[in-house]
Amino acid sequence: MDFARAVGATTFSELVHALDHGDHDGTGEALNVHAGQGIDDYSVAYLRDAAERRGLKIDVELTSGETELVGRQHVHKARQDNVLISALERLSAEEFTADLRLHDHNELLVDVQDRVHVQGMVAVEASRQMFLAVIEDHFLTKWPQQRYYIVINEMSTKFGNFLFPVAAKVRLRVDSVDASESTRIPMQVTVTIEQAGRPAATTTVDLAAFAPGVVDGKEIRRAKQAAAFATGTADA
Repeated sequence: MDFARAVGATTFSELVHALDHGDHDGTGEALNVHAGQGIDDYSVAYLRDAAERRGLKIDVELTSGETELVGRQHVHKARQDNVLISALERLSAEEFTADLRLHDHNELLVDVQDRVHVQGMVAVEASRQMFLAVIEDHFLTKWPQQRYYIVINEMSTKFGNFLFPVAAKVRLRVDSVDASESTRIPMQVTVTIEQAGRPAATTTVDLAAFAPGVVDGKEIRRAKQAAAFATGTADA
């Protein structure tokens, strides 16, 4: 809403209201709509139905087009609304690109938004989903029978510009990777979110993918230690 007001755009609800009240009747021209982030196929179908009821033609161009979302198993998200990456593509051995995709019901957007730009945590989460998707889809497929555990050692984000709810590209560069052993695959990557030809956020990540069982024991021990400390039953 704030972004739409700032740039003079029409919100989804405003357009539906205008259609329902005949504001575009009698123009004799098709309506061309350039949709921002948050407008999906379900919303487009609703717009088209509203236009057809008034005998109007409407052409809606989605921000990311008819692109495919990255699978939930690749970004570790159970709800489709929370997937921020679509149209993942490998450009070279070390370079990958994808579209940023925002949904109105995304977990990071459902709370109050009081700025024209999108909050920085969206960029951080999109970067996280990007490297997870790349690792799962392009580096761990050699061992499809294993479900790897991905551990972040260090993650740093620099913000270069505001990110707005319109089209944006997510680019990943693999800086280093060692897949010589299947039990532990260390990797360093840089993820850049670009919009309007400028970097909005750049995230560097040092991580490792561990085969099942390698870190399970340590995680359980640490969990028990944390619970014992919280309940005051830890050994002195």
